[in-house]
Amino acid sequence: MNLRISKAAAVLFFSSFFFSACEDPTAIGLELQEPGTQIGTSYTDTATIKASTVLLKDSIITLGASRVQAGRITDATFGTVTARTFAEFAPLAFPAHPDSIDASKGADSLIINLDYNYAFGEKGKNIKLNVHRLTEAFRDDATYYTSRKLSYNETPVGTVTFLPQPDATYKNPTDTSKTLPVLIKIKITGTFANQVLQSLSQTSTTQAFISAINGLVIEPAAGTEDQGTIIGLLPTSANTNLSLHYKSKKNIAKTTTFLFTERYYNQIEANRNGSALAALQTNGATLSSGAAGNRTFLQAGTGIVTKIELPHISFFREKDPIEAARTGKKQDQNLAINKAELIIPIANGADSLSLPPVITLVEATRSNRVSTSPQGVPNALVAEGSNVAATLQYRGKSGGYVYVVNITSYLQNLLYNRRENNGLILLPSNVTSNVGTPTNLAQTVNRAILEANQSPNAERRIKLRLFYSTAQ
Repeated sequence: MNLRISKAAAVLFFSSFFFSACEDPTAIGLELQEPGTQIGTSYTDTATIKASTVLLKDSIITLGASRVQAGRITDATFGTVTARTFAEFAPLAFPAHPDSIDASKGADSLIINLDYNYAFGEKGKNIKLNVHRLTEAFRDDATYYTSRKLSYNETPVGTVTFLPQPDATYKNPTDTSKTLPVLIKIKITGTFANQVLQSLSQTSTTQAFISAINGLVIEPAAGTEDQGTIIGLLPTSANTNLSLHYKSKKNIAKTTTFLFTERYYNQIEANRNGSALAALQTNGATLSSGAAGNRTFLQAGTGIVTKIELPHISFFREKDPIEAARTGKKQDQNLAINKAELIIPIANGADSLSLPPVITLVEATRSNRVSTSPQGVPNALVAEGSNVAATLQYRGKSGGYVYVVNITSYLQNLLYNRRENNGLILLPSNVTSNVGTPTNLAQTVNRAILEANQSPNAERRIKLRLFYSTAQ
C-alpha cells in the first residue's frame, strides 16, 4: 500500500514512535539473534494503527454446513438480521408396496423433528417459526451463498412457538441411563402433508420425489413480538427427520421417515438501515472507527469484519527517520522483530458466549477484500511456531477483556518488503483449504465490538506491542 505523509507528520510520528514508549524488555526473542552480533533490544507500543469496519458479503458458502440457522434478531448497532433455512428432503426408504397407500384418505400428519444446538439473542423469550413450501427447486449448477434466497409460497404450511433451550435433554424412556435432546417439533397438516403423501405413492426414486415437492423453508414469523433469537439447526443429526403418518388401503397405520438431502443451506440477510452500521450497504464498503464512535465491529453470518492497517510501519527500519523525513534521504538498518503482538480491546461488558467462537487473521487486499491464493483459499497468517492459521486469543476479565495475537513473522516480512502491506482482516470464522467447504462464518451470528480509539493517549486502543533489536 503506497501512503504519502508530510515531512512534519513523519517527524511527529517517529518522535512518538521511538521515544515515548521505550523500555527494557525481559528476555524477549534473544534466541532469534545471530551469534557474535551486538544487539540493542527495545520496546514500543505507539505505532500508528488504523482500524475500520468492512462489509464482505459476496462469498459466504453455506450449502451442506453442519449447522444452519433460522430466526431474527434486532438491535440498534447491527440492525435486523434474519436467517432462513432452505432444504430438500426425501424418503429414507420408499414403501415396499406404494400401491397400498390410500392417498385419497389424506395424511394424518407430517411432523418435522429438528435437533438444534445453538441459540443467539434474548434469553427466556419464545420465538415463532413458520414452514413454507418451496416453489423454486435447487439446481446442480448453482452455488448457494448466504445471500441467495429461493422462492417459496407465502402461506405457511406449519408453525411452532417455543422457548429455545438448545442444551435441554430428557431421559431416554427405554434406557434411563441415557439422555435425548429436546427437539423442535412442527406439525404439518392439510394440503402440503397430503401432497407429500401423494408424491410418495406416485414415485419410486429420490429425484422424482424431490422434483414433485421441491423442498421447504423454515423462517421466523413476521412481527416484532417474535424477534429476538436465531437458532442453529442440525440437519445431519440422527434426531432430525420428518415423519409422515397415514393409513393404508386396509386402514393400517403407517409411517414413512424422511431425511434432509445433501442440498440444504441457510440464507442470512441484514437490514442495517437506521443502525450504527447503516453506511455498510455494498460489498467492500468501509466505516472508519472514528466515524463509528471509536469502535469497529465483527459479526459472523452477515460479513461484518474489522480491518487493521499499519500505514507507516515501513519507516521503522530507517536509521534516522526524523532526518529522512526532513531531507528525503533514508538509510535502512538491520532490524529483527523479536516479538510483535496485536492487543485488541473488546467493549466493556462483553459476554464471552456472544463473541465469535474463533477469529482468524487473514491478509487483506487494497480493495478491502480477503486476499486469497490462486485456488481461492484465504491467505491466513500462520500462528507462530506452528502450521495452523493464526487466531485471536481471548483474555477475559483477568486479562482486561482483550484479544491477543502474535504477528512476529508477518511484521518481519513487511519490514523487508516480502509481503504487501494491505492490512489485516479479523475474520469471525475458521478457514479451510477447500473453498467449497462451509466454515462457521455461515453457521453463527456471534459478534464483537472492539475499542479502536485512534488517539495515542486513549487508555483502551488497539496496540502493536513490539520488541525489536538492531545491529550495532
